[in-house]
Amino acid sequence: MVDGQYQELQPTPQGWLWSQQLGLYLGLHERQLWFFTAEGERVLLPEESMERALQQERQRTERLAEKLRALGINPDE
Repeated sequence: MVDGQYQELQPTPQGWLWSQQLGLYLGLHERQLWFFTAEGERVLLPEESMERALQQERQRTERLAEKLRALGINPDE
C-alpha cells in the first residue's frame, strides 16, 4: 500500500513477491511458503538456525579436539 492505495505487486521470475514492509520476498520453496532475503537466500526458521549453530559448534569442538590430540593431549581427560 502506498499513500493509502493498494499497489499491484509484480512477481519475480521465480514467482516471488517483494514485501516492502518486511524487506523480504515471499515465495514458494518445496511447496511451502517461505521468506527470502533480497539476495535470494531462504530465511531459516528459528529451529533451523539453532540446529545450524549447534552443528557449527560441534564441528569447531571436533577440530579443537583433533589439534589437542595432535599435541599429545587427550581432550576427554
